[in-house]
Amino acid sequence: MTIKYYTIGMAGHIDHGKTTLTKALSGIDTDTLKEEKARKITIEPGFAPFPLTKELHTSIVDVPGHEKLIRQMIAGVAGIDLVLLVIAGDEGVMPQTREHFEILSFLGIEKGIIVVTKSDMIDDEMRLLVEEDIIELTNSSVFEHFPIHFVDSVSSAGIDELKREMINLLKDTPVKSSQGAFRMPIDHIFSVKGQGTVVRGTVYEGEVQEGDELVVQPGNDKVKVRKLQVHKQDVQAARAGQRAALNLSGGSKGDWKRGHALVEPNVFSTTDTIDLVLSTGKGWQGKIKQRSLIKFYCGTSEVMGKLVLFDRNELENNEDQVYCQVRLEQEIVTKRGDRFILRRPSPEETIGGGEVLDPNGTAYKFGTETIERLKRKHEGTPSERILQLLNKEGSLTELELKRSIGMDEEVFQHTTEELLREGAMEQIQNYLVSVSTIQHIESSITNKLQNFHKEYSLRQGIPKAEIVQSLQSEVNPKIVNTLLEKWIGESTILITDQFVHLSHFTPHYPEKWAKRMTNVLSLLEEGQLEPDDLRNLYNAQQLPEALYQEFKYFLLKTDQVIFLFDEVFLSRKAFDSVVEQLRVHTGSSFTVQEAKAVLHTSRKFLIPILESMDSKGYTMRESTVRKWV
Repeated sequence: MTIKYYTIGMAGHIDHGKTTLTKALSGIDTDTLKEEKARKITIEPGFAPFPLTKELHTSIVDVPGHEKLIRQMIAGVAGIDLVLLVIAGDEGVMPQTREHFEILSFLGIEKGIIVVTKSDMIDDEMRLLVEEDIIELTNSSVFEHFPIHFVDSVSSAGIDELKREMINLLKDTPVKSSQGAFRMPIDHIFSVKGQGTVVRGTVYEGEVQEGDELVVQPGNDKVKVRKLQVHKQDVQAARAGQRAALNLSGGSKGDWKRGHALVEPNVFSTTDTIDLVLSTGKGWQGKIKQRSLIKFYCGTSEVMGKLVLFDRNELENNEDQVYCQVRLEQEIVTKRGDRFILRRPSPEETIGGGEVLDPNGTAYKFGTETIERLKRKHEGTPSERILQLLNKEGSLTELELKRSIGMDEEVFQHTTEELLREGAMEQIQNYLVSVSTIQHIESSITNKLQNFHKEYSLRQGIPKAEIVQSLQSEVNPKIVNTLLEKWIGESTILITDQFVHLSHFTPHYPEKWAKRMTNVLSLLEEGQLEPDDLRNLYNAQQLPEALYQEFKYFLLKTDQVIFLFDEVFLSRKAFDSVVEQLRVHTGSSFTVQEAKAVLHTSRKFLIPILESMDSKGYTMRESTVRKWV
């Protein structure tokens, strides 16, 4: 069973019942701050785990509805997969309903449900008025097709139907890609006594594991993941679509704030000059002049900057997309395709929003030449479009890629051949795979092995089948198998008895317990032919019980001990001595009595030792005698 992870956002006017609805759905009160309890309003985004089914695991984000808390609202809904636009039945559409609706539209939210709360308080006439309000609000927008549900969070009327609708909408929704580099915009930073600094956020893309080395940007602060949690549950890894809390070591924590991003090293750069495609909102009737001061929101960032226009000296409401640029006062982390919101700082109002074209813009001349240049960026080259789709899907057959990309046949063939020739894409088992996806798989496997070797140094490695299975939700297992065989052939990694491991790794005692484990083997050797029970020797050194079975298997696997019976083992050194003594002091064959006379040990130990010699091919038993082989 493959678990899919999604984020559901609550949006709407203040006091329209978002927090109460969240509690009715998940059983969790997301208003946790004292001030939120006292004022009975949401101030910071609240998050609640909400597993809809065994396969669909979601997080609900309850965002503030107050007009002065728009920044918190935008930070909360950035990166959601499904929105519940909440409207109170006794009030209908209100100013913040309209602003939240526009912000959600600018952020590219395509799936949602309009939820009318407090429905037990309204009659049929009021219900019709609310429906008319909703139709007027959503007309000619993607929200026009969103289902409408009337619920009451106190009596639970309509809640079960709402849950079924959410399941229906999410079951076919593509999950965020765990391909590519890890990125998590930070929305909360705090300290835990005895643990250190913890950052929280929604994982936008990629995957993170305990022990991974990351950087906090801006600032390029190098950190290491000490511990991971998803909704207060310890986990080994977190992936795109999940809410995660990461306990970090290193870095200059005092400089971090909401808007910083935790990212994979050497992949994401910071920027203060960004090319955009902007749409203005229906509700905005103002004008803004060239190079006016604006607030730029992207992910969890809120940064002041200037709006630079290239085909006009003044921006006003219009239905056309506007190609423009922002020049920010502080650097942020963003990438092509990210959604953004623009607001006016005074008077505070939402101007519009759209999509990042190029995070690394430069100075351009005013005029149509620059507009054409930005239009070409928006459309993307055929190569960019193909690689972008492959990075999203992991792998596609040529036919699947052709159907999905919607490109002229001749251009498609020329571009795919060029990408293969240049090495930006490879064909593996009839699938086309981008090089960045292959690099991600290699990095993921290497990190997995590094972490495994560190935690389980007594083991040879990870079973090959387990590695393939761990990546099956991201890429076809045939591709992983083929790549593993290639890297094994190149000795990048090795495989021993179906256990995959790094080429330089050999199993060894854990550093923390190495001395005590060495003592166990020394004591076993001192016991010579009548050794003490291995578990007794192990426990006497006060070693962890959890490691005993691995320690025992390690000694057997590395041929340092010979099994006799129960938990009794003979050291290899003592066993070799037995074989040597018997060869010297017996003829071509010998009896148990003759062996006893040579070795001077009891039958309790002698018989298992002789049987071990048989099983290892030194001797062969015939009736009451043993012959040397």
